Amino acid sequence: MNIERIFNMVIRQVMRRLVNKGIGAGINAATKGRGAGQQQPMQTQQNTPADIEQQQSAKLMAKRARKAAKLGRRL
Repeated sequence: MNIERIFNMVIRQVMRRLVNKGIGAGINAATKGRGAGQQQPMQTQQNTPADIEQQQSAKLMAKRARKAAKLGRRL
């Protein structure tokens, strides 16, 4: 095996890992939405129980989406 072929194999592996990490970071950033620092604290105090339940279900759905994306990247 010549050195060029070995070099290409190493470069391909490194690039594959970098691209996969970039895709994973993009998916995680898209599914997380806004950060906790951007929420309005007064709004959470005025929520009805139905609103609170809907927010909790939305968080659960986002968590499941992140897990599914992570599983998809592993396959």
